[in-house]
Amino acid sequence: MIVRGLAAVLCVLPFTAVRAQERVAPPLIVVNGTVLGRADSGRVLAADIRAARSHSRTRSNDVGHFALAVWPGDTLVVRALGFREQRVVVLRDSMRIQLDALPTVLPVFTTTVGQRVIRASESTRSVTVLDKRDIAAVAAVSVNQLLRQVPGLQEIPSAPSKTSISVRGFDDARVLVLIDGEPVAGSLIESRDIGRLSTIATERIEVTKGPSSVEFGSDALGGVINIVQSAPTRRLTLDALARTGALGRSEGTVGASQTVGSFGYRVNGGWRQSDRVTGYDAVGSTLNRVYDVRTDLRFAVNRRLTLRVDGQASQERQRFPLDAQFNGFIDNKGAQGFLEAQAAVLGGGLRARVFEQRFVYQYRQSRGLLPIRGSADSVEQQEHQSRYLLAFTRVFGAHAMDIGVQRSVRTLIAPRKVDGDSARDEVNEVYARDAWSTGPLLLTIGARHSASQLWGSATNPSVGIALQSTSSLRLRGNVARGFRAPGFKELRYTFFNPAAGYTLVGNPALTPESSWSSSLGITWAPVSTLSIDVEGYRNNVSDLIDWRYRGNNAAGFQVYTNVNVARARTQGVESNVHATFGATEFAAGYDFLRARDLGTGLPLSRRATHTARVRLSREWAVRRGLSSDVSARYTGAASLVGIPSGAPITGAFSTGSGIIGRQGAFLSIDTQFRCAVTRRAELSAGVNNVLGQHPALWTPAYARQWYAGVRLQWVGAP
Repeated sequence: MIVRGLAAVLCVLPFTAVRAQERVAPPLIVVNGTVLGRADSGRVLAADIRAARSHSRTRSNDVGHFALAVWPGDTLVVRALGFREQRVVVLRDSMRIQLDALPTVLPVFTTTVGQRVIRASESTRSVTVLDKRDIAAVAAVSVNQLLRQVPGLQEIPSAPSKTSISVRGFDDARVLVLIDGEPVAGSLIESRDIGRLSTIATERIEVTKGPSSVEFGSDALGGVINIVQSAPTRRLTLDALARTGALGRSEGTVGASQTVGSFGYRVNGGWRQSDRVTGYDAVGSTLNRVYDVRTDLRFAVNRRLTLRVDGQASQERQRFPLDAQFNGFIDNKGAQGFLEAQAAVLGGGLRARVFEQRFVYQYRQSRGLLPIRGSADSVEQQEHQSRYLLAFTRVFGAHAMDIGVQRSVRTLIAPRKVDGDSARDEVNEVYARDAWSTGPLLLTIGARHSASQLWGSATNPSVGIALQSTSSLRLRGNVARGFRAPGFKELRYTFFNPAAGYTLVGNPALTPESSWSSSLGITWAPVSTLSIDVEGYRNNVSDLIDWRYRGNNAAGFQVYTNVNVARARTQGVESNVHATFGATEFAAGYDFLRARDLGTGLPLSRRATHTARVRLSREWAVRRGLSSDVSARYTGAASLVGIPSGAPITGAFSTGSGIIGRQGAFLSIDTQFRCAVTRRAELSAGVNNVLGQHPALWTPAYARQWYAGVRLQWVGAP
């Protein structure tokens, strides 16, 4: 009997304890929270949030928000790929959870206008992010002055007056350049000049390497350069900059920014001038002058809807000597802007954007220092571009899905240049991308289909994988297909040069250039102050568009036309080291590149095999703050490939080697010092190319240059 009684008691006790616990357990509360990165306050999506006691769990959505029913006093365990695990005790129903990024995670960057702002932990691509500190360290007033500092990126000047940036061996039309996800003006008339783009109001510049057509569409064969502008500041901020220097350098900027309640604004204007033109190998009567205005307005209608209006305009004049008597003039005027709405709907984020762009290019000549209005040699071309985007992002468990549609309407007006004096194209695109994360593994897969009235259609997939094997080691790999659609001039261009005895005719049968790229990289950060990154890559491009000799016409002039004939391959290894020692920052990078035209067996023109850079920055405890930057950048020698004089093109350089010169190796040492003399004023001074190097085929724009400037900033009270 005693044994049976004890057994009965033992059976009843657990149920009694459970009932007692249920009676004393507090009611559940719904916690609404946001998961952020501690360093940059960027939203973290698809973070796994689990309650330790109730075992309920959820994931943060596309803007980092989550809602979870838990008991008061419970502990939330928060995990996200690329971040350290965080445990937070629930004390209230509203929380902001900040995660510490692992040393292998870069700052946020924008993959495309249609997708969200993402982090390196959500990407399997190689991305270089340059921020305001990098801009200030080299006093870069134009984008090319900053990007040419990066190993693996080479500045390629082109006569008479433009410059482009080569990414992994490809430049000009094969590198897509964007401002806040929208194309810069000039691309339709092949007037791409990255030296025209200002760093005014720039928050950061992101360089995505390798084909990126899934995210960005056409032209992203070599990579993408995205200039991201600064958002309005919380407090009233007024700033101004004035700088002067050698080579006719002078520049100034002013700006104002503030957020009042739900409305924020930023307005910036600038002017810069020099007497050197990057693409022109002469000192003469050269001039480069640019005016810029950039604005950004943002309004939070409510918690679920925000609006943004962004606008900018620029005007540029370039002057360069044509001979002993005449000067050439290029005047560019452009304006663009977009209206965007972001709304929380259907459990995700919806983005709608309307973009408009206008650009005018005019070429003239004169014996004097000013062009002649209405002169017979005046050539004016215009381009109009409209883009309409509708994109949706939603988190489904461990999946972050992006889908979208985009429509572009492009018009080129070029009398006597394009067949019919004008051309119009409509491009419709649809894309989808999934980022699936589970534990330390990230898998991305996506595709974009583009269809055009002029050149047909193209479908481009992309697959990537990343493994955060330990907190200090991250592996990544990516395979992607990219394409570049033929431009208006390649399809419809007709150009006659009687002085040179030739005519160039467009080809409406051209198909898009295409490429397959693969990359494999590793990032190792044994401690928070040291990171080492190495990546190998290979990029095969086919159906490259080139012009070929087709014979002589009845008048005896040589006739050339564009055809899909060329193939090229670029491959190499990039390596970067970054370390901090107290107030000292050290960075070094090296890129090995092999870029060849597979049709001719020749190297791609001006592509150096070796590029490297070492930079040392330090903050000194002098007055209110003194900082110094010293860097050495090296660009190895490279072949200049061209067409032998007077020889028609027959598909290969059958009449000669094709190498018509050799660009010399260039070692440039740059220094700068900045000193805060008051809370609102900072003085700066520096020298570029301290050694005064001027190797063969480098234009005078790279000559030694000193400069000095003052920056003023006033920030209002909180």
